[in-house]
Amino acid sequence: MSGSTLHRPGSRVSLEFASPASTSLDELVRLRTAAQAMQRQVRKRSAAPMSGGSVSRRLGRGLDFAEVREYQPGDDVRMIDWKVTARSGKAHTKLFVEERERPVLLVVDFRAGMRFGTQGMYKSVLAARLAALLGWCAVASHDRVGGFVFTDDWHDEIRPQNGRRGLMSLFRAIHHGQQRIPHPGGDQLTRTLQRLRHGVHAGSTVVLLSDFEGFDEAARLALGSALQSLDVMAVHVCDPLDANLPPAGRYPMIGRAGQSQRRFLLSISGHGERQQYRQAFEQRAASVQQLFARHGHFHTVAMTNGSLRDTATAILSRQPLSTSLIPPLA
Repeated sequence: MSGSTLHRPGSRVSLEFASPASTSLDELVRLRTAAQAMQRQVRKRSAAPMSGGSVSRRLGRGLDFAEVREYQPGDDVRMIDWKVTARSGKAHTKLFVEERERPVLLVVDFRAGMRFGTQGMYKSVLAARLAALLGWCAVASHDRVGGFVFTDDWHDEIRPQNGRRGLMSLFRAIHHGQQRIPHPGGDQLTRTLQRLRHGVHAGSTVVLLSDFEGFDEAARLALGSALQSLDVMAVHVCDPLDANLPPAGRYPMIGRAGQSQRRFLLSISGHGERQQYRQAFEQRAASVQQLFARHGHFHTVAMTNGSLRDTATAILSRQPLSTSLIPPLA
């Protein structure tokens, strides 16, 4: 049993997950209560509006008519409703709802490499649960929610929709992606990034939840102009074993080849091999971080054995988690 606890003043919101290796539609729906508690905490900590995937609804000049009220000093005289003014004998002003919403798209990586975890939960499950928490926060802020779910040989695109419709469609796509048999290989990450560049409206907020395995030059080129036109939040999902191999020895492992499982031994020779492995991870992670930072986008690391609450709160408030969460090489 894997679990996480969320707190709010005067009450206790507890999350108990049935499995570290899979999620369910019911579980993703139930995360709504935790998301609401988390969002209240973020708002209390900062009175300033969040940038990016937040919505601001205020009365002012805009496209959607809201109401007519009596003129007040400082109101724009161009907005005076002359018909109501003539009828009532008092100056009245038209007010409009100014929309500053950005569609929020949650991109969930369910490739074979994400179906892995040694501590906490699978990387794919962490990505799904984070997507649910962030999605419910977006719905509460009256954002339109959509996204992409992709495996090595399949993808589903959900166009942003108001209310719960888009988020529930995303949950169904996550459920479907989880049921698919992993087929390692392919370039679905690159293709998904191409779809973002060509199919997502400028100004949208895109949350990438991936281990960025295979994030090569082709993937970088696939993003292209999206780094200039979109508000991108890159969440690098990691398991402790991604960063560090265990001490020298032979370790029994279970993997999947097609529809059948197979057992094999992972042989680790010594400190030199472990050090090379760590350096390769650090180079990949730094390369991802530098690309997004260079274009002014948010980037953070999400560990499978970390606090789900703290990770989601950090993403929501755009406060990167400390890289010290990645364990050092012993």
